[in-house]
Amino acid sequence: MVGGVLAVVVAVAVTLVISLASSARTSAHGCIYVTIPAATGAQEISRCGATARATCATALVPGAFTRQAAPVVAAQCRKAGLRVGS
Repeated sequence: MVGGVLAVVVAVAVTLVISLASSARTSAHGCIYVTIPAATGAQEISRCGATARATCATALVPGAFTRQAAPVVAAQCRKAGLRVGS
């Protein structure tokens, strides 16, 4: 019985360590990471440098992103310290 409890404690500890070590990416230092949910799945945007700046410059342009996604992308641009709009 003690062995079973010990095995469960070890399994929980390993799971906790793995979940803490594999944290999600965040927007910072000129890089944007955005996951945009959609009815058929999600789109992940991961850009840095000039590509990220170009994405942020057009984030609020009609047609660049959906009406729901544009403010999310703009918020992540601001979080990364990038200018939104031209």
